[in-house]
Amino acid sequence: MTGPDGTPSTLGALAVAFLLVTLVAGTLIGFNWTQAVLLGGFAGVAAVASAWLTYRRAGGD
Repeated sequence: MTGPDGTPSTLGALAVAFLLVTLVAGTLIGFNWTQAVLLGGFAGVAAVASAWLTYRRAGGD
C-alpha cells in the first residue's frame, strides 16, 4: 500500500468496488438503484476490510 498507513490503496479499493458493483448490479443484473447502491456499499466495506487485513499481514502495522 502507498503511504504510511495505506490510506490511498484503501480508498481506491473502496471506490472501485463500490462503483463497479453498483453499476453492474444496477444495469446488468437488474436491481433497482437503491438495492444496487446498498450492494455496492457492502462490497466497498468488504474491499476495505480486505485491504486493511492484507496491509496488516504484510507487516505494515
